[in-house]
Amino acid sequence: MKKNKTISFFLPIIIVLFLIFGIIIFPQEAIKSAKDGFNIWANVLIPSLLPFIIGANLVVDLKIVDLIGIIINPITKFIFNVSGKSALVFAISTVSGYPVGAKLAYDLRDTNQISSSEAQRLVSFCSTSGPLFIIGAVAVGMFNNSSLGYLMILCHYLGSITVGILFRSYGKEKLPKPNYNVKANIKNVINTRYSSNIGFFVMFGNAVVNGVNTLLAVGGFVIVFSVVFKILSLFNIISLLSNILYIPLSVLGVTKDLCYAFISGLFEITIGCNNIAKVTSAPLILKATLSSFLIGFSGLSILAQCCNFLAKTDINTNLYIFNKFLHGLFAATFTLLLYPLSESTALASNFTPTYNTLFNNQLWIYYLNNTNLVLAFILLIYLVFKFVMPDNDSI
Repeated sequence: MKKNKTISFFLPIIIVLFLIFGIIIFPQEAIKSAKDGFNIWANVLIPSLLPFIIGANLVVDLKIVDLIGIIINPITKFIFNVSGKSALVFAISTVSGYPVGAKLAYDLRDTNQISSSEAQRLVSFCSTSGPLFIIGAVAVGMFNNSSLGYLMILCHYLGSITVGILFRSYGKEKLPKPNYNVKANIKNVINTRYSSNIGFFVMFGNAVVNGVNTLLAVGGFVIVFSVVFKILSLFNIISLLSNILYIPLSVLGVTKDLCYAFISGLFEITIGCNNIAKVTSAPLILKATLSSFLIGFSGLSILAQCCNFLAKTDINTNLYIFNKFLHGLFAATFTLLLYPLSESTALASNFTPTYNTLFNNQLWIYYLNNTNLVLAFILLIYLVFKFVMPDNDSI
């Protein structure tokens, strides 16, 4: 026990000193990788995540999760052994992507709206990627194959649901029998909402402040892990890990280039999926399978972002990481088994209308075309509510 404490004390120190040493030796490469990480954050993550994070915060504060949870509670209790409000987190995460699901699970647990065991069951399946990344960035932007994206997102959600069902008995907790008096439940939600005596504009301002702070933390993780991966690459540690991984995977036809690309994705999934797509010596089915694992596992960068929230509660982060590993395995397995569907038009014809409704509508296009103006407005609200407005004002 004493030896384990010594190792756990000195290991992080050694790693940090090693990375600082690498930055000192390779300053130009470190700065360039930091700029690359910043560009990913500024040009991709902020425009795509900020509206969803702010919206998700409002959904919780306005008690929308409670209202919808009343309706879907019997179904979610039967399938996942979680309340309706918890399952709604999964629905929000499937639209918005990482790390919104984990953030909302943290919010529900932090405010004691769900128990510790229910929160653990919730994070086993509610932390997912979104259509913008899987279909827009990976399938279309990297693989130039939209049909593949519809298959990957289907397998991604199937993998998440599978993990949720496997962990439905975690904690051996039996949720209380739901009250089917909808009118009384809605009245209780309304009374709870107004008992806080916080007006909508204060809620909106708090949602903006919370959202911006969350994205600032996300940006920091993306930049740091971009530098970490570059330093490890310069010291040939990534190449060493790739050669080790190549030994067992070579029997499956995996090349060293593909192993290197896969290892890079274990650190940051955007970089990894892009590197996998560029490998020309591997069949598409293998590249899609490995990419599905990375998106399900989410990579160390996103795991760190999510654990940053979850570790502030009594949610077991080690178990959460294991959940994400299982998510990656199931998503990869489903992709391998269902790959022939990507070559048919049926899958694309079913998913395309939904994707276009969410992300090709006039409102979303207007937002993307005027991102700078919208972000300036959000920044103004952030500054006002962060430094000017007093806390807990009723407006």
